[in-house]
Amino acid sequence: MPRPTLAQKRDFVAKAFCPRALVLSTPAIADACAVNNCSTFADLLAPFGQDVSTQITIQDGQGAPYFLDKLNIKFTTDFKIEKRSTHSRTEIDDLVHTSVLDSDQTNVPFLTEHGVDPSALSSDTSVWAPWYTLFRQQWMTTMQPSEHESFMHPVACVLVASGSEDDPVGALRTLQAHAAVNRVQTQGFSGANVLFYYVLVHDGRDPGVLQTIDHTFDQVRRAFGQNSSLLKINSNTDLIDADTSEQSKISSIWANTLSTTQPLDPHPDSVFGSMLNMRDVTALRDTVKQMMVRGIVPHMQYMIRVLSDQTANQRRGITGRLFSAGRRYFGTAAKASNTLTGVDGDTYFRYDSAEAQMRKLADYSFMLKDFRFAQSVYQVARRDFQSEKAWKCYAGAQEMVGVCKLMLEVHATRAEFDSNFEDAVTMYLHKTHAPCQHLAIRCIIIYYELLKHHKLYSFAPTTLLRVPNSSGALRAMACEQAAYAFLKFPNRPELRKFSFYAMLAAQEYQRAGIASLAHRCLRMVRLSLGATLATDESESSEKPVNDKSLDGSGTSRALASSNWSSIDSYINHELGTQCMAAQDYDHALQYFMALMGSDQIPPKLQSKYLQELLQLYLESSDKLDLESEKELAAGLDGAQNKRVELSVPTIDARMTRVIMSPDLEGEDGVLEWRNGGAAPSALVNGSADHRCSVGESVAVLLVVKNPLTIGITLNGFTLDCHFDAALDAKATNGDESESPAFAITTVDTVVLEGGQTSMVTVTITTHCAGRLTIRGATYLLCDILPTYKTLKMPGKRLNDTMEQR
Repeated sequence: MPRPTLAQKRDFVAKAFCPRALVLSTPAIADACAVNNCSTFADLLAPFGQDVSTQITIQDGQGAPYFLDKLNIKFTTDFKIEKRSTHSRTEIDDLVHTSVLDSDQTNVPFLTEHGVDPSALSSDTSVWAPWYTLFRQQWMTTMQPSEHESFMHPVACVLVASGSEDDPVGALRTLQAHAAVNRVQTQGFSGANVLFYYVLVHDGRDPGVLQTIDHTFDQVRRAFGQNSSLLKINSNTDLIDADTSEQSKISSIWANTLSTTQPLDPHPDSVFGSMLNMRDVTALRDTVKQMMVRGIVPHMQYMIRVLSDQTANQRRGITGRLFSAGRRYFGTAAKASNTLTGVDGDTYFRYDSAEAQMRKLADYSFMLKDFRFAQSVYQVARRDFQSEKAWKCYAGAQEMVGVCKLMLEVHATRAEFDSNFEDAVTMYLHKTHAPCQHLAIRCIIIYYELLKHHKLYSFAPTTLLRVPNSSGALRAMACEQAAYAFLKFPNRPELRKFSFYAMLAAQEYQRAGIASLAHRCLRMVRLSLGATLATDESESSEKPVNDKSLDGSGTSRALASSNWSSIDSYINHELGTQCMAAQDYDHALQYFMALMGSDQIPPKLQSKYLQELLQLYLESSDKLDLESEKELAAGLDGAQNKRVELSVPTIDARMTRVIMSPDLEGEDGVLEWRNGGAAPSALVNGSADHRCSVGESVAVLLVVKNPLTIGITLNGFTLDCHFDAALDAKATNGDESESPAFAITTVDTVVLEGGQTSMVTVTITTHCAGRLTIRGATYLLCDILPTYKTLKMPGKRLNDTMEQR
């Protein structure tokens, strides 16, 4: 069985903690980059710093050889250690909101009306919430150098000059004295040991220099040594005959890189590398590879050997620590303190101190993927940081100990790594001089990504909830990711826990003003809880849910008939309110109507919901589309054509009775409703139709019940009927008669108190021969909302298949 590759398991972490190089260039190089739509030479090199194929064998911290197949490097144009202000809640909300803008916010591929889609669960959770991926990439991109770690500090300075310079060697020497180089040497971990790498560039737009470029490069090599390269670019001088497909492929190299390193910076329709051809692209890739294989990696290997020798005493264990403690407390000579105060007010160590050198040794070993040796050094350095109460340094070492454990192939138990990350986050937020929120969030993101790579989803919710409550939308995103983790549990998805955390995410998104994601989370809760309850009912052989909710499932009825009615009411109210804010009045009306079906809601809250439903109709009745095929078929005109079908009140069709005039035997006929199923019910008894004379009155008795705990009124209560005139009646009357074929009485007002059941009588009188079908009842709820109630009897329950059961 092949071992998992780095790209499959640890690529994100490897790229986050990869070496960095400072790139400085002359103005001539800036012009050569500008014609390719790259602002700096660092941008020109950026795509080729990912997954550099090193393919070399190097030695670990203990002298054992191991194979380094590939490495990442990032290029920067400046280096500064500045005080970083704590991210405010508004700034984090804006960053999350920007991540959401270009993402599909409605798709929920892993949930269907039948439950969780097993095929969708195999995909990564980042596919379910692409805004998290964008935020994660942007957050890691905005990380700045800090005094407590060497990851963001350049290990090399790449100085670039053009072959068209009058004195390329002199230009490179001038770059050596650049202010950024001075900051690297004085403020950076590398100090005076920083590596210098020199690149001489030949611009293909200047053919006159081609004859002398090799001689000029020899001068550079004699002046600066073997750490130098010759690069030829901008060979595509004949743009008219350029291959369009080749140019599109070249441009996509930089476009794909920018979408990863700068996911929130728009670059619409930008064309990159218009002056480059594939030979130039290959030359750029080879230059970066040569820079890594011949320069940076050997330099880091050399520094690891030197630092390992210098810190040998500190890494010996208890003997070395006792010797250091004795010298500290009983030595006679005064010794300068190794600690300083950083720009954030936190204590850190001088870069030439043994503690800082150990941190640098561990960081360099980690960047070269010697995780086991790096972990051992981090553990030793951690004790020194703790003894000096350098809490930021201690938190950073704790974080990296946990990262090293999870980067190793051997799976550790939760107790072996979770305490490292928990301690690191606590120290970052509560023990440092100023809360290091950016480092705490970085720690949580790294830990979560490693848990996903190892498929340890059961640890993820606890990890994600360490995000500070004050972080606003980021807290919502963490709750959403925690909810997804419950769907990835190995045995079976935990749908109710998923629903709980999705509910928390919806509330946080709502507070942060991201209504679209709040709406999506609430829809996910409806789907998941409905699927959970339907599954529970099927397992316990209870009656299944057949009606369809707003999301295409039996969610509303399942929740209303369970102990989850309060959650159902909350979800419907929130969704309805959000739809109103988005002016989606049709869906808003449906969500508010769903609130009218439960008797578990307190009277005060139920009254509030009813008033909001009526107010919604009054404000948006001209914008609502309430037509349906049933109402159109009924032939309703004008205002009657726009009616909603509401669950309040309930009319039991089985209890409906029809009282007709005396039959052949001189007795009144009391008829029950037909058990007809799909078709509209008609007045029949057994298999024979019952007839009445023209002009005879028929009384229809309906049992009406108010399921709410508050009182309601039904105004203008009447029946919806359909009349088919007999053929002889049509022939006799033709079009001459304009009188109606039948007359129906209207009950002006029906008052129903909370939970009250009442009988309503409606009289029908026919004026010509034909067939009369009663379809439903119509009325105005509280004299405002036009409502329709079907009187169709439910069909026989099907038990042929498991789905029908």
